Amino acid sequence: MESRSLQFFAAACGGDLRTGSPAALVRRVVTDSRLAEAGDLFVALPGERFDGHNFLEEVVGRGVVAVVAERKHAAKVPAGAAAIFVDEARAAYGAMAGAYRRSFDLPVICVGGSNGKTTTKELVAAVVGRSRSVLKSEASFNNDVGVPASLLRIESTHAAAVLEAGTNHPGELAPLVRLIAPRLGVVTSIGREHLEHFGDLAGVVAEEGWLPQLLPSAAQGGCLLVNGDSPFTAELCARTQARVVRVGFGAANDWRATLRSMDWTGTRFSVSTPISGWSGEYHVPLPGRHSVPNALYALAVACELGVEPTAARDGLAEFSPAKQRLNVREVAGVRLIDDTYNANADSVAAALQTLSDLPCSGRRVAVLGDMAELGSATETAHREVGRLAAELGVDRVFAIGQFAQLTAEGAGGRAAALGSLEPAVEALIHGLEAGDAVLIKASRSSRLERVVEALSRQLQLRESRPEPVPV
Repeated sequence: MESRSLQFFAAACGGDLRTGSPAALVRRVVTDSRLAEAGDLFVALPGERFDGHNFLEEVVGRGVVAVVAERKHAAKVPAGAAAIFVDEARAAYGAMAGAYRRSFDLPVICVGGSNGKTTTKELVAAVVGRSRSVLKSEASFNNDVGVPASLLRIESTHAAAVLEAGTNHPGELAPLVRLIAPRLGVVTSIGREHLEHFGDLAGVVAEEGWLPQLLPSAAQGGCLLVNGDSPFTAELCARTQARVVRVGFGAANDWRATLRSMDWTGTRFSVSTPISGWSGEYHVPLPGRHSVPNALYALAVACELGVEPTAARDGLAEFSPAKQRLNVREVAGVRLIDDTYNANADSVAAALQTLSDLPCSGRRVAVLGDMAELGSATETAHREVGRLAAELGVDRVFAIGQFAQLTAEGAGGRAAALGSLEPAVEALIHGLEAGDAVLIKASRSSRLERVVEALSRQLQLRESRPEPVPV
């Protein structure tokens, strides 16, 4: 972050600055009291577990420039401390970040959609960042706290910024897009996400459509990138005045991919586009057909920003995937596919298809946990992924969690329903052999990364034990 005056932030959030010097410079805005230092502006965010207002005395003692506190908690601000008083700290935090972002003139890319947001954001940053300085949102900082935190890291040295915006309730996406103020928008996919709150796919489309709607017009340089193979593309495009770029496998796309090969090192595909220099062969170190459109988004964004095709190709080839997103590790000859960050019926289907498509000399095994926030679609979705696993020829399915029985019933005789992690790890470790491939996939709340770690430890122990000597 670059320094701004205390008055800049007070004006940005419409706050009441008391006792502090308006000209005092803020070098950083923080919301975690443990990180607060001299020169910082501390925003006291109320939360489910902690309330920042309970740490005001602590951060003032550390020498922060000022604190942002809600008026109803004014009594908690130490006497004489510089403070900006607001009605809602969370809203004020967003307003300050939005004003700070608008003080920079740089192309900003916003990535939305149901599945693949973080991977696409990381791909865009890797490809565009091959030849220029790019700010990207850390991890999945895509809500009303994470987005402001990312925006407040922009500096004049950045030539572009790429952020993701997420939503799980109607009305959440539009305010985030307005804060980000993107010139380019990417809608990765539309799927059955958070149906507990959106109701159905129509609700998802209505919400995700805010990104196209809030982009600048084509005359102002706005550009929307969408999957041209999606049945929802026309509806998304109808809501934007931006220029539309379609990517996908279909012949009508502006960037059309043809799958060439897929193995454990990644996916090779060819691109056909009328834009000079960009057609040809590419490789992305991600397994799975569904990874190709995400790679196309990155290439198309790079082209829009003037990146040279050779630099973009190299950036794509050297990409490292984000944690818990189709991460492949091999232990004792067993390949573990860690895709445990999140899940819905569509993303599980894509992961199962990838497991089926990859070469495997042994058995294919799927460890599937609960898919959260599906509402009335919960039973149908869990049975569906179990049935798909069976149809794709997955040899063994281990279902874990509250809805394990539904998944197991869908998969039939090749499935086992287990209530907790320990029985699953025990059953798996005794059955796995070199050459097997294991997919671990669930919603974040299931914390199935613990299965990945436990299996890795057990397989390493097995590998390190010497074979018994025959007598």
